[in-house]
Amino acid sequence: MRRTHSSLNTTRIHGGLSMGAPIKSVDWKEREIFSGLRVPSDAPVMVRIDGWRFHKVADELGLERPFDRRLIEALIQAPLSLMRIGFPLALSFAFSDEISFLIYPPIPWNGRVEKLISVIPSHSSAVVSMILNYPVCFDARIIILRDLDEILGYLSWRQSEAWRNALNSYALLALERSGMKREDAVKELRNKKADSLHDIIFTKLGVNIATIPSWQRRGVIVRKRHEEKPCESGKVVRRVPEVDWDVPLFSTPEGRDYLLEALKALE
Repeated sequence: MRRTHSSLNTTRIHGGLSMGAPIKSVDWKEREIFSGLRVPSDAPVMVRIDGWRFHKVADELGLERPFDRRLIEALIQAPLSLMRIGFPLALSFAFSDEISFLIYPPIPWNGRVEKLISVIPSHSSAVVSMILNYPVCFDARIIILRDLDEILGYLSWRQSEAWRNALNSYALLALERSGMKREDAVKELRNKKADSLHDIIFTKLGVNIATIPSWQRRGVIVRKRHEEKPCESGKVVRRVPEVDWDVPLFSTPEGRDYLLEALKALE
């Protein structure tokens, strides 16, 4: 006679867990490991998202190498979208497959880390995926910034990474076009100095890296500007998102003044 399910021994052990043990009263909220983790409420933070396996995205979409403006145009729609729905985003900096979001206090969700590193990348993934008509996703991390100097320092650091990324991207393309396999080209470029990368790019591609579009070398800023509009009582001033494709070097006095002016527009 076949045994029914109810006649089976439900106390068998599966992976060390008893399936027949009485159900315990558990505070499941306490099991949410990030729920109590917060950033300081009185300090600005940067949330940086990075694309996951974007080399595959580029190959699948047939994006132009080493840079395709369609990709960066899709990326900057993420901070623009957040600004337009009223998210308290001060400014954003994007290059390659990453976006940095500067948030001033008071930090949304009382600084809850689980919210910051889930809502921002998931919203960005949705926006970029819809534009590219291809599923993309981002991971995220939070950087706590104690003062204005650290904000400027962080942005200068990421911009230097944008420059290094441009050098590596053009040099990789140069070696591949000369007949080298991608994995071999990656190994060849590892730990090479900027001067060596310049030489490879100019010799094999005939490209002066200093003349490529600014957004490829220095990244793109999404900021807010004041816009005056007439109304019945006179005029109203509102903050309007805008994209800057030709930003200065943040490490220079001109670049510092540029960022200070962009942040002053938030006052």
